[in-house]
Amino acid sequence: MGRAVPIIAVAVLLSGCETTNSSDWTGGAATPFDQAEKSCLELTESIADAADKRDFFIDCMGALGWTPNPGASVEL
Repeated sequence: MGRAVPIIAVAVLLSGCETTNSSDWTGGAATPFDQAEKSCLELTESIADAADKRDFFIDCMGALGWTPNPGASVEL
């Protein structure tokens, strides 16, 4: 149990991190931002390469009706 506590603490802290911000995106007629972001983040978990992960995330969000604003920072 001693080793599990730090691991759980890190997982909780990371789960609170926001990788994108709804103000950096335009759209939403199809899917609410939080729902789209959560779904796309879950789908990107199996992608190893960071660049591929970012591109996939942007494409996934686009499929759900969201487009990043010019100059938006999308970090995963």
